[in-house]
Amino acid sequence: MTDMLHEAGLTLEPWSLPLTGALLLLAMVVAYLLGRNWAAHHAGNPLDNPVLSGMFGLLALLMAFALSLAIGRFEERRRLVVAEANAISTMDTNLALLSSKETSSLKPGLAEYAAIRVAVGNTADDTAWQVRWNEGNAQRARFGKDLFAILRSGSPDTRTPLLAQSYSAMGDAATMRHAARQAHLPAEVLVLLGLYCLAAAGVLGSAHAHKHGSGLVGASLLLALLASAFVVILDLDQPRRGTIIVPQDELAAVAAQLDSQR
Repeated sequence: MTDMLHEAGLTLEPWSLPLTGALLLLAMVVAYLLGRNWAAHHAGNPLDNPVLSGMFGLLALLMAFALSLAIGRFEERRRLVVAEANAISTMDTNLALLSSKETSSLKPGLAEYAAIRVAVGNTADDTAWQVRWNEGNAQRARFGKDLFAILRSGSPDTRTPLLAQSYSAMGDAATMRHAARQAHLPAEVLVLLGLYCLAAAGVLGSAHAHKHGSGLVGASLLLALLASAFVVILDLDQPRRGTIIVPQDELAAVAAQLDSQR
């Protein structure tokens, strides 16, 4: 579902998440009422409890599967922020292997790159995010050009591969974060989950055709919980647009430290 929204040029804003949940809840209530109405006007045996339990057991399994995928992607994005912060910090530490004059000439470029990477992580709009990501690549290339010019000006020694490896690690971290930002839950999983919620609501309604009072209250609570869980899955699948966002604290701290050293 999120993939289809992105392909259509749409995005889920924080205010649209409750709306999505409300629409799903409304659709499930309609399915529930249709199921009740169908069962009330058709003769036959009531739905067996094991059948109903099995259907909601499968729904719980699908919901847990989707939630696990969403949490896994969220944690991966968070891990990559820490990895990039470590890569930039390691690059800063390894610059101390050069002379003080060479180090002082390189640190402003590294600090600027770190600041851009923080801005990339905090950008919600996909178009602006891509622009900032390109800016970061350009700044990293300028920093690398200056770094390798210094390394080529002297005799090759053990510092060269160490600094080159640190520079490559920064690029790898940026690329992995770019890929993780673009990765979303498969649309088929979310569509199947939504359709199964509607089907389960209809079956539940047919089982409650002759129930009143507490049965209706319990069914309403269950449908509301299902809609809430679906919204949480969608929220986790949005890197910067939802209410559950990937923190940039570690990278911001490294950028602030580099800025103070200019």
